[in-house]
Amino acid sequence: MKALMVIDLQNDFAKPGGVLYFEGAEEVIPYILRRVQDYKKHDLPIITTQDWHDEDDLEFSLFPPHCVAGSPGAELVSELSSELQDYQHHYVIKKKRYSAFYNTNLDEILKNLEIEEVELCGLVTNICVLHTAEELRNRDITVIVDERGVKSYNPAEHEWALRHMEQILGVQVIRIEKT
Repeated sequence: MKALMVIDLQNDFAKPGGVLYFEGAEEVIPYILRRVQDYKKHDLPIITTQDWHDEDDLEFSLFPPHCVAGSPGAELVSELSSELQDYQHHYVIKKKRYSAFYNTNLDEILKNLEIEEVELCGLVTNICVLHTAEELRNRDITVIVDERGVKSYNPAEHEWALRHMEQILGVQVIRIEKT
């Protein structure tokens, strides 16, 4: 079975005014919503991850405090939460580190659902998307990333992460020809 995994599409990353918002982050939202609708149409699992930090999280020595548990910035963007409201095959992972596997029940969810393929999208390409892709590939799960569904603060790091996922991890990266 396959699943869609939406990484950290949260207000602090994807909305202007968010603590770690970057210009263009919101551009992934329409693409991701189309993918969510497609997966819902076929009753397939959708997994969302959320950065979910304590107020004194050690990560805040590297990044400004963001996605503090229960804060508006930690919530999924409203477009996504509305689309997933009452969807019976929606699974939520609240995480404290870059990988969606670290101290979460994601591994158990994937095993119980017999997931063999994950379409990965969200924010940020070279951080949480990359580290989750690596963990998925370590479990021999096929991973697909469409460049329309991921973004990063830094275009060069975004490109590096896509190449790394493709060339080193064996992720199927879908690229759209630029005209």
